[in-house]
Amino acid sequence: MNKREVIAEVARRSGMATEECVLVLNTFEEVVADELNHSDTKGGIFDTVYRVMSCLNRKREKKNK
Repeated sequence: MNKREVIAEVARRSGMATEECVLVLNTFEEVVADELNHSDTKGGIFDTVYRVMSCLNRKREKKNK
């Protein structure tokens, strides 16, 4: 699956606009890259990914109410 397909699938599943998904995915990539570049342990990235995904899930749940 390439980036365009990921964005399309995230937009479809979340009900978010494609433009929002592009922004989220690009920002997510930046966060992951920054965390990997600045982390002494690579395990910290998983905590960051979990926090980002939790935030996105809360946003989606709020939108669906």
